[in-house]
Amino acid sequence: MNTKVIDFHTHIFPDKLAPKAIAALEHSGGVKAATQGTKESLKRSMMQGGVDFSLNLPIASRPDQVQSINQFAIALNQEGLSLREQGGGILSFGAIHPLYEDWKQELRRLQSAGIKGIKLHPDFQGFFLDDEPMVAVMEEAASLGLMILIHCGMDVSFPDIHRSTPERLHRILPRLQGATIIAAHLGGYRYLDDVERLLVGSDVYIDTSFTIGQFDEGQIKRILQNHRPDHILFGTDSPWEDQGKAVAALRALGLPASLEQAILWENGAKLLGL
Repeated sequence: MNTKVIDFHTHIFPDKLAPKAIAALEHSGGVKAATQGTKESLKRSMMQGGVDFSLNLPIASRPDQVQSINQFAIALNQEGLSLREQGGGILSFGAIHPLYEDWKQELRRLQSAGIKGIKLHPDFQGFFLDDEPMVAVMEEAASLGLMILIHCGMDVSFPDIHRSTPERLHRILPRLQGATIIAAHLGGYRYLDDVERLLVGSDVYIDTSFTIGQFDEGQIKRILQNHRPDHILFGTDSPWEDQGKAVAALRALGLPASLEQAILWENGAKLLGL
């Protein structure tokens, strides 16, 4: 029997905004979306790809987006929780921008609404990961028990400046002891040598989004087998990676069955209370 699957790294937009957002991101990143970037298109993708739960990761690229993004995230998460007993659904993290004036209160609003974490993307938000405003947000989120998922490594929309590298993350970890930090893209898209040097074996979670099949398979397997087995999460970065193909690619690595099951389901289920 196949393991249940949690995709810990997806992105969707409200229906009215999705066409414009997807077109802009396809242009800036030079990539083609696998879905329309809407809730219904993600549900279809999940059904076709054998994914039971997906986690939406919204990004507030401007302070004035925080409130509306989080209203969407809270409603989406509550709907997903209501479907939990049926064995599948879409959950969501929230979004915070360090320049949003009431970011501390917004973190508390997210927590009280049942949101379990936030997504930070230094490139889209215009900060380096180790800039003080970013670290302050992470410290406050951690104090509230919120998970912090960070884009790490290069972003294809920003090829010339990389604001969130494994080295910058490693530098601030002493200030974030006890926090649940999830470093996306195996800890650093196109920075896997630094991931092995600085993050493998640490308390940082990593997700597999947008990496398997793009980089040296031997190095990917080495990272997955040398990192803490309970600190690895399956992710796709949908709509930028086809969920079904990503599940198949992970399974094709030939990892030990216990590790594969932990990555695809157990670790994410524990974090999300599933």
